[in-house]
Amino acid sequence: MEPRHLRQLAEIIDLGSLSLAAKSLNVSQPTLSRNIKSLEALIGAPVLQRGRYGVTPTHIGDALAREGRSIRDALRQADLDLGHWKGGLDGRLRIGVGTMLAHSLIPQFLAHVRRTHWKVALRIDVEGANRLIDRVRSRDLDAAIVQIEPYFSKEGLKQITLFEDKRAYYAGERHPLAGKKSVTLKNIARSQHIIVGAFSGQRHAPLENSTANVGNGPMIELSGDVAIALHLLTTGTYIAALPEFVMEHLCDERRFIRLAYHGEMPSRTLSIWYREDMGGHPLIKDFCRRLVRYISALRAKTIDDARSQALTKPAHAKRQT
Repeated sequence: MEPRHLRQLAEIIDLGSLSLAAKSLNVSQPTLSRNIKSLEALIGAPVLQRGRYGVTPTHIGDALAREGRSIRDALRQADLDLGHWKGGLDGRLRIGVGTMLAHSLIPQFLAHVRRTHWKVALRIDVEGANRLIDRVRSRDLDAAIVQIEPYFSKEGLKQITLFEDKRAYYAGERHPLAGKKSVTLKNIARSQHIIVGAFSGQRHAPLENSTANVGNGPMIELSGDVAIALHLLTTGTYIAALPEFVMEHLCDERRFIRLAYHGEMPSRTLSIWYREDMGGHPLIKDFCRRLVRYISALRAKTIDDARSQALTKPAHAKRQT
């Protein structure tokens, strides 16, 4: 079976027309038709159904087209890698991150590595943690920087721990609780909540002796881009439980106040995840080393700054990000 025939089949199905596919592939339409007939003769069944409004795949045609798309994508990737090599780059990495990181640590890290003249092309994809891990498993991504549930299957994956990030309650500066020196559980329960990302399911399953779940007040649940949650916080109406270290390094000029609530809060571990067979890949090793070093330096600076502030500010001063 000719790989180019599978690639051509995928192009025909995706464009819905032999003539459009011929133009896209830069081959003549008769040549394309002959190649498809050769493919059908080899497998002993039609791969396309020709109709008044174009072509659609048969069941076997659809299955073969999936392989053809993989071949097409691999060829495009090879062209990209060749272009990067000719341009003086060492290679290309595909990294997945969650939406909170996309608004905080990752832009800062990318600016940092840009200053170090790291010769690697990076593609950053932003999605939910589970989806990103699935894409790492399927080789669509080289690594993902996410927080996942403790019970999540780690089979076939390797993990490099970055840090454990505790949740804290945040609000916009206009929220009534933002100026209080002490926020109680009753204050939290009566507030309107935004439930963001990985903690969205906890309102139905309260943790014992924990305030990770929402109280009795109205709520909005968001599983996508955190930008909506941050905008709603600025209205002064809502509060949200968000990762403390990430919020301290938010790439946002707006003020978000960490509420003075001292009850028990949950935490999650942020890690770099990649497939076991990628552990020896030099670009993955270099990326992990750079990110770990950057995060460690940032955390050390945060601790030093907090100690300095504790010596110079009043005991009940507001903390903001």
